[in-house]
Amino acid sequence: MRHVRDAIALTIVLGSVACTREHAVAPVVGGPHRIVALTIGSVDTLALLGELDRVIAVEEDCFVPGTEKMVKIKNDDHAGPSKALNVEAVLALQPDLVIAKEDLRPALGDRGIDVLWTSNKSDLPTVERIVQEIGDRVGVPDKARAALAQMHAREAAISKRVANLSRVKVYYESGRPGRTSGRDTIVDEMIRLAGGVNIAGDQALANPQLSAEAVVAANPDVIVLSPWGDSPEEVMQRPGWNRIAAVREKRVHRIAERDRKMQYPSPSCVDGCEQFLVPWLHPELDETAEGKR
Repeated sequence: MRHVRDAIALTIVLGSVACTREHAVAPVVGGPHRIVALTIGSVDTLALLGELDRVIAVEEDCFVPGTEKMVKIKNDDHAGPSKALNVEAVLALQPDLVIAKEDLRPALGDRGIDVLWTSNKSDLPTVERIVQEIGDRVGVPDKARAALAQMHAREAAISKRVANLSRVKVYYESGRPGRTSGRDTIVDEMIRLAGGVNIAGDQALANPQLSAEAVVAANPDVIVLSPWGDSPEEVMQRPGWNRIAAVREKRVHRIAERDRKMQYPSPSCVDGCEQFLVPWLHPELDETAEGKR
């Protein structure tokens, strides 16, 4: 009987230790099949890898094709003071993997679920690391390497295409007047890849706020607007903005919500750059191509 009591006691102790360890969740054999993906970049990456059928829920503003009928989770992990997450909705789904940004660690870190934490930073080296980590976690590392190789090939092709063109000054507006993207962000890197110069590219903050006077003084050649916020027509009517080259030349473009790939922290950002930024910054390329037909 004493041996039995000792065995029971040991089981209780070991169980208690396991419950207190944040990363004690064992990996699922064969890879996870009930993934809650709380970043659009991770959802898009899983789609690119052909593994979207493993995903059972996404954040509520995700519109990656194939997720229309999935459970949507409230997750305001974007820039700003609000960090609301419906944790109970996540737990109720009994996921075998959650993919979330580091700033959600206080909400999810001690809930006994397996979490793949992604960096709050958004630049191409971070994207590469996340893609490979997701590929490794779901058991398709070769697919991840192939996706990254294709991304690099597209980058090289774009760089070659714009190499001999004049650099174009670009103001990107994210949601509200003056809100933009600084150095080492996906948007900044896509502007540079497309042959542009981000007027906020010297800002260390990811989401700096520029004054109207600063934007006018920078005199961007092209203005790119996020899907949310003022329309091109409203931007061109702002007081004093008629002095900006982009406004005078009517080179103010808005990214459609369904086409916001250039903002994704996933390999699709390069596709968005090629499809939209390159022709917006260098319309002469299309004219040259048309002349060769």
